[in-house]
Amino acid sequence: MKRSMIRRSASTPLTCPKGFTLIELLIVVTIIGMMFSVSIPVSWSMYQRYQASLKAEKILTLVSSMRMEAFLYGQERLIKSQDGKMSINGVDVDNFKDLFIQINQPITFYKAGTTSGGEIKVYAGDNTFVIEVQAPLGGIFMKTA
Repeated sequence: MKRSMIRRSASTPLTCPKGFTLIELLIVVTIIGMMFSVSIPVSWSMYQRYQASLKAEKILTLVSSMRMEAFLYGQERLIKSQDGKMSINGVDVDNFKDLFIQINQPITFYKAGTTSGGEIKVYAGDNTFVIEVQAPLGGIFMKTA
């Protein structure tokens, strides 16, 4: 008897094909695509905000070091801004070209370790951060506007 002539008897179980059908795979790919279409824009905006906060933190670090230098070296430091650029003792700080910095009232760090206090507004793209220098002891904090 040839193999092609073998008939399946009623007692032989019917086997199911193994694997996924094309429809099942298309449904899974569609669901994954929908999840990415929602999550990628949110993740991208979070990443951009993180990058902007890193730039604002660099300014916070610079201001903090100016406070420390004024006390350690006994020299006053005057921080002000003009046309979106920050200057310390009249010298422009060029490290922050992609930021717009606004200081309404100049901030002075005195030799004794005290300060006049004030706010520094940092605009990084669509994000705004406020660095607050508290008088008289010079506490420095950053918050989002």
